[in-house]
Amino acid sequence: MDDYDIAEHPDLRDPDWQRHAVKEAWVDLRRQRRRARMGKRLAWTGVALVVVAGAVFGLVQWGRSTSAHYDGSAPPPAEMRPTAPSVLPDIARVNLERPFDGTPAETWGESVDGLLAPPPGPVGGFSAGEVAAAVGQVREVIRAGRLDRRTIEGRDGSLLLNLLAPNARREFAKAINDRTEDFRSVVSFAEDGYRLLPAGPRITGTITAAPGDEANRLALHADYSVAYAFDPGSYAPIMSPADIDVFIRYEVDFELVRGSSFQKNDRGLWVTTTRGIVYSMACEPAKRGYLAPAYSEPGPVTQDTSGFDEAAMYDVTKPMPEFTGGCE
Repeated sequence: MDDYDIAEHPDLRDPDWQRHAVKEAWVDLRRQRRRARMGKRLAWTGVALVVVAGAVFGLVQWGRSTSAHYDGSAPPPAEMRPTAPSVLPDIARVNLERPFDGTPAETWGESVDGLLAPPPGPVGGFSAGEVAAAVGQVREVIRAGRLDRRTIEGRDGSLLLNLLAPNARREFAKAINDRTEDFRSVVSFAEDGYRLLPAGPRITGTITAAPGDEANRLALHADYSVAYAFDPGSYAPIMSPADIDVFIRYEVDFELVRGSSFQKNDRGLWVTTTRGIVYSMACEPAKRGYLAPAYSEPGPVTQDTSGFDEAAMYDVTKPMPEFTGGCE
């Protein structure tokens, strides 16, 4: 298994630098507090990539995170802290026109404008305006990869790819086109046959900026949660939002590269490492990197989730929840 750090890699010195080492682990984690029919939730977890949902699936993508640039000893300022979330209800009435009611996503934003960032100011050799523009670029990458229906339902990664540095674009294009493990670290693709309800995804989270290792590098860090509501069609009964709502939480490190000391195709925005978790989803699609609602895999299961902090799935002021397993 390979570890990498963008600062140590030959390219921003070598165009083939961006390689993610992926390790997969599958564990069956079953919930006991829901009725047997309701049981499946999947967990996909990792130092660079994670998922959690009903019967739990764990995919781990490892990489040494550039978030070492960030001081994690102090929580975000109070104004950046979202309202403390609850957990998903075991049994609750579901309104398909308002599918996030009664869930942690009820008050989340409908666009990346809801991702909070500190007031603009200079960072390292970057002016306040340049930092604000870089934060805007990160917002656009998240929007294109996680919120746009053309990406999710059309499984089209081009919107995201066009926002990256040319050499980064090439590497992720291969991952997306070949459906290697890396593709799910930057885009959300729905499983064939499943579409979102008219209510679009909801998102909450933060973006911060810090000096990079060199004057012409700006490190950015995004921590966000997204909720997706899938159309159940004629399926019944839907007994809880957890049957149709899928949640992801990701921490992503970016680096903006500029200046004549770098090759032209290296200049721009790079995704350096990711760490994520998905909750309340179907296992088999998740093993292939796709999102599908938990109701699509009904069955009598029980789960023991002792030690797993579900609330931390939705609350970006909490550390990423630890998870040891996934779907068998």
